[in-house]
Amino acid sequence: MTTYQYSNKGRRKTNQDFLLYKNTAEEPQIFICADGMGGYSHGEVAARVVSESILEFIEDNYHIYKPEQLIKEAIIYGNDSLMLKKLALGVGKMGTVITILMITGNIAYVSWLGDSRVYQYRNSQEIYRTEDHSIANELYKIHTLTAADVEKYASIVTASIMGDDTLRDLPVEKLDVQDNDIFILCTDGLHKEVGLNHALAYTESMKEDLDRLSGSISDNYSFIKVEI
Repeated sequence: MTTYQYSNKGRRKTNQDFLLYKNTAEEPQIFICADGMGGYSHGEVAARVVSESILEFIEDNYHIYKPEQLIKEAIIYGNDSLMLKKLALGVGKMGTVITILMITGNIAYVSWLGDSRVYQYRNSQEIYRTEDHSIANELYKIHTLTAADVEKYASIVTASIMGDDTLRDLPVEKLDVQDNDIFILCTDGLHKEVGLNHALAYTESMKEDLDRLSGSISDNYSFIKVEI
């Protein structure tokens, strides 16, 4: 299993994306991609605190819970950790959207909140993607999405981790994994503005090419690429 990661702040003043993974011979392999929420305090801190707490919980409790419950409990722990960080900083609102990929054997478990995404590719074909928790996606599903809606609601999510008591119905999906599958975890700046092809083809030799795009991309853009 080979892992690549890339992150760029684009035209934003700061990079509020955070990438974290544990890819070792010891199971499980864990990959986390978080996008701190703009408009609130310390988005980059929220993304880091939640990601590190989730990874810590999964590693410490892997043999205690079944996989689906493990991930849900880890998200709750991440939410609690953010609540404590908010109190320590004395701020009203902090938040992050997140994607989580956990691989054990030939099974992958995926969870997410918000509009960052996880994709699975097999034989160069997309076979899975997460469904955005966003107002734009809700309007799209009922066939009322207009160009004006896309512009107005593009960045408004309907699920996130905010360090409060609003967590509901945490999704966890189970996927079969085969040799040569590729997983992409990415923030919305990547899938909305840069495009998945850049992530799918990425190797370290392509970093400068992606760096050069930064002046034309309005948002942070980040991803983890996992080659099975």
